[in-house]
Order: sequence, then C-alpha cells, then structure tokens
Amino acid sequence: MIKVSILTENTVYRRGFLGEHGLSLLIETEEKRYLFDTGQSRVFLHNAQKLHLSMEHLDGIILSHGHYDHCGGMEYVDSLGEEIPVYVQQKAFEKKYAQNPITGELRYIGMENAEGWQERKQIYKLLEKCTRISEGVYLLSDIPYSTEFEPVSCGLLREASKDQGEEVITDAMSDEQLLVIEGSKGLSVFAGCAHPGIINCMHYVQSVFPKTHIHSLVAGMHLKGCSQERITKTIQALRNMEIDIVVPLHCTGIRVIGRMKEALEERCILAEAGKQIEI
Repeated sequence: MIKVSILTENTVYRRGFLGEHGLSLLIETEEKRYLFDTGQSRVFLHNAQKLHLSMEHLDGIILSHGHYDHCGGMEYVDSLGEEIPVYVQQKAFEKKYAQNPITGELRYIGMENAEGWQERKQIYKLLEKCTRISEGVYLLSDIPYSTEFEPVSCGLLREASKDQGEEVITDAMSDEQLLVIEGSKGLSVFAGCAHPGIINCMHYVQSVFPKTHIHSLVAGMHLKGCSQERITKTIQALRNMEIDIVVPLHCTGIRVIGRMKEALEERCILAEAGKQIEI
C-alpha cells in the first residue's frame, strides 16, 4: 500500500492549511519516502507540519518538470538535509515561457533561484527515457505524442539553443517525468502536469510496462481550458484503461474534475491540500 499526502494543491478546505497554484506530494511506500514536487513556495512545509509529518529521512526529491509551480519550493529544502538525492530531467533547467494567445506576450514560467540548489551534492540530472531509482521505482521522461487529440502545446515555449537561430521555440516538454511505482495491485503512476497529454503519458507507461495493470493514477492533467472534444476523449480513454483509482489534481481544472468524477464515480477520488490517501 502507498500513502499519499497532498502537501500543495490549488484547493484547500481544512482550517489552518494553505493552498497555492502548484503541486507537492509526500509519497510513502512500505520501504521508501519520496517528495514529489515542491509547489512554488514553502507551503508544502507548512502543510506537512500541520499533518504532523516528518520531512526527515526522505529517500529522494523528484521534480516532475521545470516549471515554477513544481520547483519553486526547492529554495526551502536545505532544512531537510543536503544528502537527499534530487532527481530532475536535465532539460528542466531550460528557460521556459507561456505565451498569451491573444497578445503574444511571453511570461516566464521556468525555475527561479535554481542556482543555489542545483549545486547540491546529490543531484541527478537525468537523460535516459526510463531510469530505475530503486527497486520497483522508475522515472519516465521524453514522452512520445501518440494520440491524435493531444498535440504539442503551441502556448508553451522554451529558449532556443544558439544553433537554432531563434530566441524561443515550441517546448515539447520532454523534461516531464512520470513516477511509476510497482506494487502488489499493479502500477501506481504520478504526474505533475502531464503537459504531453495524460493519455500520451499513460500509453507510454503501458509501452514500458506491457501487460501490467495500472492500479492508480495521481496527477495534474493540464486540462483546464482544453476543448470539450479533448476532455471527452481523455475521460473516455481513462475509463477504457480500467484504472482502479484516479486522483485528478492541480491543473486538471475544477470543471474537468467534476466531469471525471461523474464518469468514473467511486474510482475517482477528490483531493486537496491536507488530504491523505491510501492507494
């Protein structure tokens, strides 16, 4: 069994807890404890304290991708210990932007204040598509675009390299990492935003772990503002996968989460900052 504590999330309903646009999860198996993302501030530490959770003796910090609302809290992790391994995809350090579709204005959404923490003794800047970080624990990145309704987002950009001759280019978000944990009931999959598309992500998991049942999915799914057609196809695809537990978070969007709950019924668990779930 895996225990998931929601330390940072867009919504909060309990007295004394804080919410912010971001995501941070404490994931505890019988043998390991991982911090998955850190939100954009020290909110994750505040909420961990409210839950009486010790943030000591972590087996690793996993950063799902290089956006401020998932990595901003890294500025505050020194208090947790210098020897905690940090797993981040190398391309997460690229300068990243969001483009306003009407004005064309660019807004910086990449890492901030990364100079300090990226020099930590145990930081692993990963390049492989699949990295095993412990027994039954894997990180998957460079997610292929396999569905017709989940294209590369034209609104996400990154700074181009010098040889590309442009200032910014489309960001295919190849730095996005999925955390996959093998368990007795099947695979548990965790995603920060699933920018390449949550179904593309799940297809990738299925290709890496063929014929293995996906027991749970805990994820931001970046569906807020997407077309009704894409939302409908996404929910139908999730239903067809027969995942036992789906926990939509963060950038999935309130209206989409509501539709997902209606479609998946008891299989869909609603969660917010301060909630703890066993999967």
